[in-house]
Amino acid sequence: MQLTKGSGGGRGRKATAAAGLAAGLLFYLGALHGADSDLYLQPLMEAEFALQAGRNEEAAVAYARASELSSDPRVAERASRLALLIDDAELAEKSLKRWRALAPAAEGLARIELGLALRRGEMKPAESALQRLLQLEQGWKDVLQALAANQDSLLSPALLPQMIEAESVLASPDALLAVGGLADRLALAGTVKRVAELAVSRFPQEARAWLWHSEAMRKAGDEAAARRSIEQALALPGLPSDMRLAAAGLLAGLGDAEAAAQALSGGAQTDDTFAARAAFLSRLDGNAGLTALYQEMKQRSESEDLSPARRMLLGQLAEVLELDAEARRWFEGVQDPDQRPRAELRLAVLANKRGDLDEALKILTDLQQTELDDGAVAISAYQLEAELATAAGRYELALDAYRRGLAVFEDEPSLLYARALHFESVDRVDDAVRDLRRVVELDPDNPNGLNALGYTLADRTDQLEEARALIERALNMQPDNPAIIDSMGWVLVRLGKPEQGLPHLRRAFELQRDAEVAAHLGEALWLLGEHDEARSVWRLGHEIDADNRGLQRVLQARGEPL
Repeated sequence: MQLTKGSGGGRGRKATAAAGLAAGLLFYLGALHGADSDLYLQPLMEAEFALQAGRNEEAAVAYARASELSSDPRVAERASRLALLIDDAELAEKSLKRWRALAPAAEGLARIELGLALRRGEMKPAESALQRLLQLEQGWKDVLQALAANQDSLLSPALLPQMIEAESVLASPDALLAVGGLADRLALAGTVKRVAELAVSRFPQEARAWLWHSEAMRKAGDEAAARRSIEQALALPGLPSDMRLAAAGLLAGLGDAEAAAQALSGGAQTDDTFAARAAFLSRLDGNAGLTALYQEMKQRSESEDLSPARRMLLGQLAEVLELDAEARRWFEGVQDPDQRPRAELRLAVLANKRGDLDEALKILTDLQQTELDDGAVAISAYQLEAELATAAGRYELALDAYRRGLAVFEDEPSLLYARALHFESVDRVDDAVRDLRRVVELDPDNPNGLNALGYTLADRTDQLEEARALIERALNMQPDNPAIIDSMGWVLVRLGKPEQGLPHLRRAFELQRDAEVAAHLGEALWLLGEHDEARSVWRLGHEIDADNRGLQRVLQARGEPL
């Protein structure tokens, strides 16, 4: 709600803060009585004011003073917690001693004692506090919280395995799997394996136990065991959709997208399961799986009310299957305000595909002028307009779309990046470099931006040393990215070091069969005297994309028509 002038907004905020402060104080004031009450009322108030202001160290000291003067154990408890929060072991010990004197049987004592012992590296007190907490039904949560907050402590890896001996942990799948999760973060492989075995032996009807076991086996390198555990989970009766989705995700992680899609086909079908099935099937060769899914969804649409998300997915599947008329009908049927703008983007693509560029551009400009909650859709509308205009050879219109987009979304990296690629494609290299430099300025640690600038400098300018430095930074961040590996190889070739560039280019081409990578690999081979192999690689590149500009430039420079 927007406060207008004279609404009392400032007074309201002050009143709220005062009410919060009063609530904090009233909790403790009930125990303040007698001739000395003024002595500890003052430090209590100082502590609460300090907390309201975010001055935790000052608040902890004031609470410690108040706890010495008050007979209320809650004050000592608050003092102990704050001292531990600011990592003041001496103050925490002092406040803890006072709390223990006032309430020796308080359950919360063990929580503070464990945290303090972990910080000090004292094993016996830590074990004692841990065991006391594990006697409580929910005490395992306090133990895990303390161990997770003190992962740097040398004691945490030693104490965590003790948790799986406690009945309170063994009796609860939540507790057991939470212990396993922390063991995984602490790289305690033995404990992870033990938890995985206990989870499935004690809770064989819990799908999450089998799925956790599967992930543990995968990380241990036993993919066969991982798959068997997933199959156990999928065989459980009444498997909820979220568990089926999780099982499918694990199968996909094992590299079996087909099995992942099949796993989802066996249960109840929701928007999420249909979307996941489509995603997995899209990874397979051919469209047979997507065609079958589309037909299944179409058949269901005759007897079910379709959500906007389901209509969008049907439209996307029809578009992939080149059923453009059907795709158009699905997208036109999306009327939900949240989904409609994305449907409009696809309708623009379909209009252009059927040869009606003017209709496509009208859809996009109308979308740009609509007040959208989703800025990403608006950005896409400008970018798509520019791409369609470029494809039609209307370069000035494309640049105007980028200009208008950047006027609304100033310094938007995706628009700057796309405009840079456009500038490069029309040989306005200086402009491309300018935009890419701005992308890197905005996000100096983005490997894609670093690589794009480095590659452009390497490929289209003589600023080769700067290019190499930029690409090396990107490669350090993503050493297995084929585009960056290709850039590294190419800048070395351009620096006159084809023998150093060749291994990078071979690896890039193995990872990604791309026409431009083929151009670079062939050039390195040519410079090293391997002309026959160079021609063979260039022919492969030509088969992949005969219109690739990078490949065409290399072939023209070498006088090697294919």
